[in-house]
Amino acid sequence: MFVWIGWRLTVWAVLLVISGLLVMLVPALAPWGVMIALCGAIRPWLSAWKGAEGTALRGALVWAGLTIALGLLAQVQALFELPETGRPWMGRVTYLMVLAMLASLTSVLGARNPGGRAWAILMVLLVVVFLIPWLEAGGRLRRPQGLGQVQLDSPWTLFYGLLVLTGVTNFLPTRYGLAALSLGAGLVLEFLGLTRTGWTAEARAAVWSTVAWSLALGWWFAEWSNRRPSLGRNSLERLWLWFRDHWGVVWALRIQERFNRSAELSRWPARLTWFGLVPASPAITAAPVESPEQAEAALRGLIRRFAAAERVDALLNTGEGDLAIRRRQRDDRGINSAPGGLRS
Repeated sequence: MFVWIGWRLTVWAVLLVISGLLVMLVPALAPWGVMIALCGAIRPWLSAWKGAEGTALRGALVWAGLTIALGLLAQVQALFELPETGRPWMGRVTYLMVLAMLASLTSVLGARNPGGRAWAILMVLLVVVFLIPWLEAGGRLRRPQGLGQVQLDSPWTLFYGLLVLTGVTNFLPTRYGLAALSLGAGLVLEFLGLTRTGWTAEARAAVWSTVAWSLALGWWFAEWSNRRPSLGRNSLERLWLWFRDHWGVVWALRIQERFNRSAELSRWPARLTWFGLVPASPAITAAPVESPEQAEAALRGLIRRFAAAERVDALLNTGEGDLAIRRRQRDDRGINSAPGGLRS
């Protein structure tokens, strides 16, 4: 099983490296490399979509899927534009891709029921508002240079920076921290490409390809991180770590605070920290932390607006806290039963 997983991820990593080299060294061929990298991101997205069944996260994944589609569309458009022109139409589609990426990250902050639909409408309004600079750029036509580039000015730059900071830092302390860093790097590059008027046309064209490539790299990191086994010592910790990693800092800290408030009132012997349960008394360090049955029920009650009870049951029944683990187990059974497969 691990040989198969390692081989597949290795091939994906090699393709990402090759596409990254094309972006840096051969700008004319960069769209082809980025298209390959983005096609490789489709499978992790499908896995995430299946894993989000029964949760309020699918709204964010709809935007994430749109991000991949727009990234591919931007590369197709780049095939009809030369790097020397700055690829203005590619820059416009990349800008739409970035807006979808910001909407996806921000949607997590409203990923609960009820309230998910209202938040989805808010994200649509967010994208519409950010389309104003995109439409303004369409009116800046210069006959010698062609179509004007999309540019961000204040207050758009402040709003953009706030969304990037909120969306990226929300996942930095989780298991998806590397993926968040990759997305953050792409969003920062996009910001520079939209605000640095002194950059050459070739540099801008390279930025548009690099932003899309960072998106594909982020999905690779997310796939790799998702396959790591959960470190939870019991069902409560597995549930907590799963919620923390998928909803991020904002919601996790709020749920942690409410859980510890209940723990204090009920005088449970444990408190919930970012990394799991710890003894309520600092003097108790040697004995393992015991989790009362009421504590797990309390945590399930706190996250009932984020994930259905059936989804939580399926999560805990895996024994490792992630549906990806079950898929790996099925892959293992398939390899062991195949002719010439590994056998114990």
